[in-house]
Amino acid sequence: MDFAQPSVIARFLQAIDFIEDHLPEPVALADAAKQAGFSLHYFSRLFRVLTGEPFGAYLRRRRMTVAAERLEAEGRGLRLVDLAFDCGYDSQEAFTRAFKSCFGVTPGAYRKGPRAVGMRRRRRIDAQTLSHLQEVLTMEPEIQEIDSFVVAGVRERFHEDTKSRIPELWNRFLALLPDIPHQRPGTFGLCVNANLEDGSFDYVAGVAVERVDRLPEGTIAESVPRQTYAVFRHQIRGHNLHAELQPTMRWIFGTWLPAAPFEYAAGPDFERYPPGFEPAPGHSLEIAIPVRKRA
Repeated sequence: MDFAQPSVIARFLQAIDFIEDHLPEPVALADAAKQAGFSLHYFSRLFRVLTGEPFGAYLRRRRMTVAAERLEAEGRGLRLVDLAFDCGYDSQEAFTRAFKSCFGVTPGAYRKGPRAVGMRRRRRIDAQTLSHLQEVLTMEPEIQEIDSFVVAGVRERFHEDTKSRIPELWNRFLALLPDIPHQRPGTFGLCVNANLEDGSFDYVAGVAVERVDRLPEGTIAESVPRQTYAVFRHQIRGHNLHAELQPTMRWIFGTWLPAAPFEYAAGPDFERYPPGFEPAPGHSLEIAIPVRKRA
Protein backbone atom coordinates (compact mmCIF):
# COMPACT_ATOMS: atom_id res chain seq x y z
CA MET A 1 0.00 0.00 0.00
CA ASP A 2 1.76 3.16 -1.19
CA PHE A 3 0.19 5.68 1.18
CA ALA A 4 3.16 8.06 0.94
CA GLN A 5 1.94 9.63 -2.30
CA PRO A 6 0.92 13.27 -1.67
CA SER A 7 -2.40 12.82 -3.48
CA VAL A 8 -3.30 9.89 -1.23
CA ILE A 9 -2.46 11.87 1.92
CA ALA A 10 -4.37 14.93 0.69
CA ARG A 11 -7.46 12.84 -0.01
CA PHE A 12 -7.14 11.07 3.32
CA LEU A 13 -7.04 14.42 5.10
CA GLN A 14 -10.22 15.43 3.26
CA ALA A 15 -11.87 12.49 4.96
CA ILE A 16 -10.46 13.60 8.32
CA ASP A 17 -11.89 17.08 7.75
CA PHE A 18 -15.27 15.52 6.99
CA ILE A 19 -15.13 13.46 10.19
CA GLU A 20 -14.20 16.49 12.29
CA ASP A 21 -17.01 18.57 10.77
CA HIS A 22 -19.55 15.87 11.62
CA LEU A 23 -18.31 14.54 14.98
CA PRO A 24 -21.69 15.06 16.75
CA GLU A 25 -23.54 13.30 13.92
CA PRO A 26 -23.71 9.68 12.78
CA VAL A 27 -20.66 9.19 10.55
CA ALA A 28 -20.15 5.93 8.67
CA LEU A 29 -16.89 4.59 7.30
CA ALA A 30 -18.48 4.59 3.85
CA ASP A 31 -19.31 8.32 4.15
CA ALA A 32 -15.70 9.21 4.95
CA ALA A 33 -14.34 6.93 2.21
CA LYS A 34 -16.63 8.61 -0.31
CA GLN A 35 -15.33 12.05 0.68
CA ALA A 36 -11.78 10.88 -0.08
CA GLY A 37 -12.73 9.05 -3.27
CA PHE A 38 -11.46 5.69 -1.99
CA SER A 39 -13.07 2.29 -2.03
CA LEU A 40 -14.43 1.17 1.32
CA HIS A 41 -11.91 -1.67 1.66
CA TYR A 42 -8.89 0.46 0.72
CA PHE A 43 -9.91 3.34 2.99
CA SER A 44 -10.44 0.97 5.92
CA ARG A 45 -6.92 -0.44 5.54
CA LEU A 46 -5.40 2.98 4.92
CA PHE A 47 -7.10 4.45 7.97
CA ARG A 48 -5.66 1.82 10.26
CA VAL A 49 -2.16 2.15 8.78
CA LEU A 50 -2.09 5.94 9.18
CA THR A 51 -3.83 6.29 12.54
CA GLY A 52 -2.93 3.01 14.24
CA GLU A 53 -6.54 2.07 14.98
CA PRO A 54 -9.85 1.24 13.28
CA PHE A 55 -12.18 3.98 12.08
CA GLY A 56 -14.80 3.35 14.77
CA ALA A 57 -12.27 3.54 17.62
CA TYR A 58 -10.80 6.78 16.24
CA LEU A 59 -14.26 8.33 15.93
CA ARG A 60 -15.26 7.40 19.49
CA ARG A 61 -12.02 8.67 20.99
CA ARG A 62 -12.17 11.94 19.05
CA ARG A 63 -15.72 12.55 20.29
CA MET A 64 -14.72 11.83 23.87
CA THR A 65 -11.60 14.00 23.57
CA VAL A 66 -13.69 16.95 22.39
CA ALA A 67 -16.07 16.29 25.29
CA ALA A 68 -13.17 16.24 27.77
CA GLU A 69 -11.84 19.53 26.40
CA ARG A 70 -15.23 21.14 26.82
CA LEU A 71 -15.49 19.86 30.39
CA GLU A 72 -12.19 21.53 31.21
CA ALA A 73 -13.00 24.77 29.41
CA GLU A 74 -16.59 25.25 30.59
CA GLY A 75 -16.45 23.57 34.01
CA ARG A 76 -19.60 23.27 36.08
CA GLY A 77 -21.46 25.67 33.83
CA LEU A 78 -21.78 22.87 31.28
CA ARG A 79 -24.62 20.45 31.99
CA LEU A 80 -23.66 16.85 31.33
CA VAL A 81 -26.97 16.11 29.65
CA ASP A 82 -26.38 18.96 27.18
CA LEU A 83 -22.87 17.69 26.49
CA ALA A 84 -24.23 14.20 25.88
CA PHE A 85 -26.69 15.50 23.26
CA ASP A 86 -23.99 17.66 21.66
CA CYS A 87 -21.80 14.56 21.28
CA GLY A 88 -24.55 12.68 19.49
CA TYR A 89 -25.79 10.52 22.38
CA ASP A 90 -29.47 9.99 23.12
CA SER A 91 -29.03 10.03 26.90
CA GLN A 92 -26.63 11.15 29.58
CA GLU A 93 -26.33 7.54 30.72
CA ALA A 94 -25.08 6.33 27.32
CA PHE A 95 -22.63 9.21 27.12
CA THR A 96 -21.32 8.50 30.63
CA ARG A 97 -20.72 4.84 29.75
CA ALA A 98 -18.84 5.82 26.58
CA PHE A 99 -16.76 8.44 28.40
CA LYS A 100 -15.82 6.05 31.21
CA SER A 101 -14.90 3.35 28.68
CA CYS A 102 -12.53 5.81 27.01
CA PHE A 103 -10.95 7.50 30.03
CA GLY A 104 -11.61 5.16 32.94
CA VAL A 105 -13.62 7.75 34.90
CA THR A 106 -17.05 9.35 34.61
CA PRO A 107 -17.43 12.84 33.11
CA GLY A 108 -18.13 14.26 36.55
CA ALA A 109 -14.94 12.78 38.01
CA TYR A 110 -12.94 13.89 34.98
CA ARG A 111 -14.15 17.46 35.41
CA LYS A 112 -12.65 17.49 38.93
CA GLY A 113 -9.20 16.31 37.78
CA PRO A 114 -8.90 15.93 34.00
CA ARG A 115 -5.12 15.98 33.73
CA ALA A 116 -4.84 12.66 35.53
CA VAL A 117 -6.06 10.86 32.41
CA GLY A 118 -5.10 13.41 29.78
CA MET A 119 -2.64 11.13 27.98
CA ARG A 120 -5.51 8.86 26.84
CA ARG A 121 -6.91 11.60 24.61
CA ARG A 122 -7.11 11.18 20.85
CA ARG A 123 -5.43 14.01 18.96
CA ARG A 124 -6.64 14.89 15.51
CA ILE A 125 -4.51 13.53 12.66
CA ASP A 126 -3.10 16.34 10.52
CA ALA A 127 -0.71 16.70 7.57
CA GLN A 128 2.25 17.73 9.70
CA THR A 129 1.88 14.70 11.96
CA LEU A 130 1.56 12.28 9.03
CA SER A 131 4.57 13.76 7.25
CA HIS A 132 6.68 13.71 10.39
CA LEU A 133 5.82 10.13 11.27
CA GLN A 134 6.40 8.73 7.79
CA GLU A 135 9.84 10.34 7.71
CA VAL A 136 11.24 9.64 11.16
CA LEU A 137 9.38 6.97 13.14
CA THR A 138 8.82 3.24 13.11
CA MET A 139 5.09 3.41 13.83
CA GLU A 140 4.96 -0.19 15.10
CA PRO A 141 7.33 -0.64 18.04
CA GLU A 142 9.18 -3.74 19.16
CA ILE A 143 7.92 -5.09 22.47
CA GLN A 144 11.04 -5.87 24.50
CA GLU A 145 11.86 -7.07 28.00
CA ILE A 146 14.74 -4.81 29.06
CA ASP A 147 16.93 -5.82 31.98
CA SER A 148 17.53 -3.45 34.88
CA PHE A 149 20.36 -0.94 34.55
CA VAL A 150 21.78 2.11 36.30
CA VAL A 151 22.33 5.55 34.77
CA ALA A 152 24.73 8.15 36.17
CA GLY A 153 24.21 11.75 35.12
CA VAL A 154 22.43 14.98 36.02
CA ARG A 155 18.79 15.51 36.95
CA GLU A 156 16.37 18.43 36.91
CA ARG A 157 12.61 18.79 37.29
CA PHE A 158 10.66 20.21 34.36
CA HIS A 159 7.07 20.98 33.44
CA GLU A 160 5.34 22.03 30.24
CA ASP A 161 6.60 25.62 30.38
CA THR A 162 10.22 24.73 31.16
CA LYS A 163 10.91 21.51 29.23
CA SER A 164 12.41 23.56 26.38
CA ARG A 165 15.44 23.86 28.71
CA ILE A 166 16.19 20.12 28.54
CA PRO A 167 19.01 20.72 25.97
CA GLU A 168 20.74 22.86 28.60
CA LEU A 169 20.70 19.88 30.97
CA TRP A 170 22.34 17.78 28.27
CA ASN A 171 25.11 20.36 27.95
CA ARG A 172 25.76 20.11 31.69
CA PHE A 173 25.90 16.33 31.46
CA LEU A 174 28.23 16.24 28.45
CA ALA A 175 30.71 18.46 30.32
CA LEU A 176 30.79 15.86 33.14
CA LEU A 177 30.70 12.75 30.95
CA PRO A 178 34.48 12.22 30.64
CA ASP A 179 34.78 12.10 34.45
CA ILE A 180 32.10 9.44 35.06
CA PRO A 181 33.78 6.07 35.74
CA HIS A 182 32.65 2.51 34.89
CA GLN A 183 30.70 3.54 31.78
CA ARG A 184 28.80 1.14 29.58
CA PRO A 185 28.03 1.89 25.88
CA GLY A 186 25.23 4.37 25.11
CA THR A 187 23.62 7.34 26.82
CA PHE A 188 20.07 7.83 28.08
CA GLY A 189 17.46 10.50 28.65
CA LEU A 190 15.17 9.26 31.43
CA CYS A 191 11.75 10.64 32.37
CA VAL A 192 11.03 9.68 35.97
CA ASN A 193 8.77 10.68 38.88
CA ALA A 194 6.06 12.07 36.61
CA ASN A 195 3.20 13.92 38.30
CA LEU A 196 0.05 13.27 36.26
CA GLU A 197 -1.80 16.08 38.01
CA ASP A 198 0.46 18.96 37.00
CA GLY A 199 2.46 17.33 34.18
CA SER A 200 5.84 17.84 35.83
CA PHE A 201 8.61 15.23 35.68
CA ASP A 202 12.27 14.63 36.48
CA TYR A 203 14.56 14.31 33.48
CA VAL A 204 17.92 12.58 33.80
CA ALA A 205 20.61 12.94 31.12
CA GLY A 206 23.12 10.21 31.77
CA VAL A 207 25.20 7.23 30.77
CA ALA A 208 24.77 3.59 31.78
CA VAL A 209 27.35 2.47 34.35
CA GLU A 210 28.52 -0.83 35.84
CA ARG A 211 28.61 0.62 39.36
CA VAL A 212 28.23 4.02 41.02
CA ASP A 213 31.28 4.52 43.20
CA ARG A 214 33.49 7.59 42.67
CA LEU A 215 30.86 9.63 40.80
CA PRO A 216 31.97 13.23 40.22
CA GLU A 217 30.36 16.04 42.18
CA GLY A 218 27.07 17.17 40.67
CA THR A 219 26.03 13.76 39.32
CA ILE A 220 23.40 11.33 40.58
CA ALA A 221 22.59 7.66 39.98
CA GLU A 222 19.15 6.48 38.83
CA SER A 223 18.14 2.80 38.76
CA VAL A 224 15.82 1.54 36.04
CA PRO A 225 14.10 -1.77 36.90
CA ARG A 226 13.62 -4.70 34.54
CA GLN A 227 10.43 -4.04 32.61
CA THR A 228 8.51 -4.57 29.39
CA TYR A 229 8.88 -1.71 26.91
CA ALA A 230 7.44 -0.64 23.58
CA VAL A 231 10.56 0.50 21.71
CA PHE A 232 10.23 2.95 18.81
CA ARG A 233 13.06 3.99 16.48
CA HIS A 234 13.25 7.69 15.62
CA GLN A 235 15.30 8.67 12.55
CA ILE A 236 16.63 12.22 12.80
CA ARG A 237 15.77 14.56 9.94
CA GLY A 238 16.75 18.02 11.19
CA HIS A 239 19.14 19.78 13.54
CA ASN A 240 16.82 20.56 16.49
CA LEU A 241 16.38 17.18 18.14
CA HIS A 242 14.33 18.42 21.11
CA ALA A 243 11.76 20.12 18.84
CA GLU A 244 11.69 17.12 16.51
CA LEU A 245 10.93 14.69 19.32
CA GLN A 246 7.81 16.56 20.48
CA PRO A 247 5.43 15.40 17.69
CA THR A 248 6.88 11.90 17.99
CA MET A 249 6.07 11.76 21.70
CA ARG A 250 2.60 13.24 21.09
CA TRP A 251 1.92 10.51 18.53
CA ILE A 252 3.15 7.72 20.79
CA PHE A 253 1.04 8.82 23.76
CA GLY A 254 -1.90 10.37 21.90
CA THR A 255 -2.30 7.92 19.01
CA TRP A 256 -0.43 4.64 19.43
CA LEU A 257 -0.91 4.04 23.15
CA PRO A 258 -4.70 4.63 23.36
CA ALA A 259 -5.26 2.20 20.47
CA ALA A 260 -2.68 -0.44 21.50
CA PRO A 261 -3.39 -3.65 23.45
CA PHE A 262 -1.10 -2.19 26.12
CA GLU A 263 -1.36 0.48 28.77
CA TYR A 264 1.27 2.76 30.24
CA ALA A 265 3.01 1.08 33.16
CA ALA A 266 4.61 2.64 36.21
CA GLY A 267 8.29 3.22 35.61
CA PRO A 268 10.68 5.43 33.67
CA ASP A 269 10.38 5.97 29.94
CA PHE A 270 13.55 6.90 28.16
CA GLU A 271 15.46 7.80 25.03
CA ARG A 272 18.40 5.49 24.29
CA TYR A 273 21.27 6.94 22.24
CA PRO A 274 23.74 4.47 20.67
CA PRO A 275 27.55 4.87 20.80
CA GLY A 276 28.72 7.48 18.30
CA PHE A 277 25.33 9.21 18.28
CA GLU A 278 25.13 12.79 17.05
CA PRO A 279 21.95 14.95 16.97
CA ALA A 280 22.15 15.25 13.20
CA PRO A 281 20.40 13.83 10.12
CA GLY A 282 21.31 10.21 9.42
CA HIS A 283 21.49 9.24 13.09
CA SER A 284 18.74 7.50 15.05
CA LEU A 285 17.72 6.82 18.62
CA GLU A 286 15.26 4.58 20.42
CA ILE A 287 12.30 5.71 22.51
CA ALA A 288 11.22 3.17 25.11
CA ILE A 289 7.81 3.37 26.80
CA PRO A 290 7.04 1.04 29.76
CA VAL A 291 3.90 -0.97 29.03
CA ARG A 292 1.81 -3.86 30.26
CA LYS A 293 -1.03 -5.72 28.58
CA ARG A 294 -4.45 -4.24 29.18
CA ALA A 295 -6.58 -6.17 31.65
